Amino acid sequence: MATQLRFADRLFTGELLYRTSFSSLDDFWWEGAPDVTVRGGELIVRTTLERDDRAHFVSTVFLRRAFQDDVLVEFQARSLHEQSQRNFNLFLHASDPAGMDLYDTRTGRTGLYDEYHALNNYLFTCVPSEQKNADGSDKMRIRMRRNPGFILEQEAHSYACENDRWYTFQYLLLGGEVSLCIDRLPQETYTWHDPSPLSGGYLGFRTYMSHLAIRGLRAYGI
Repeated sequence: MATQLRFADRLFTGELLYRTSFSSLDDFWWEGAPDVTVRGGELIVRTTLERDDRAHFVSTVFLRRAFQDDVLVEFQARSLHEQSQRNFNLFLHASDPAGMDLYDTRTGRTGLYDEYHALNNYLFTCVPSEQKNADGSDKMRIRMRRNPGFILEQEAHSYACENDRWYTFQYLLLGGEVSLCIDRLPQETYTWHDPSPLSGGYLGFRTYMSHLAIRGLRAYGI
């Protein structure tokens, strides 16, 4: 069934491809920190808040569902711990350039960051900036990259990155347009154009030295 979707100040027609209430972990696998649970309709991801030798300070939680071509993905997330790095990352259209299925190769990855730089994916990062707002709060540093190669395509220091605050994140892949919108605000929308867009792959939540809650995950075909 067709659904009207809003992304910043734009309207689209899309079809719901996936949604979850996070009642179980049956649709997911994770790499890195083992502390991944569901509670009250939320996905809870906890890593250690300092580095260790078992890569438990990082976590990547993949949805066991691949998407193709143009999609709009949205969810809400917040940091649960005052010492958390407030590290909100997402992979879209993640795949192995050699053609292997990521699920089949999951045991060969520890969760360390550079393992994903060798894969195909779009990488969106939202973390505290070293820059401050007028009220003293941390700005949010927004980075958008393409892999393989960890290529920085867009960067901004804006908005605010706070603990215990729910953020709505929306991600749009449309005809080579790669976009992120925060809290549905047109002024907090960031875009670049990929002349050779990725054709599809997995979605993965990624975090570093953080305790996060995630809810309301939906994916739409545009």
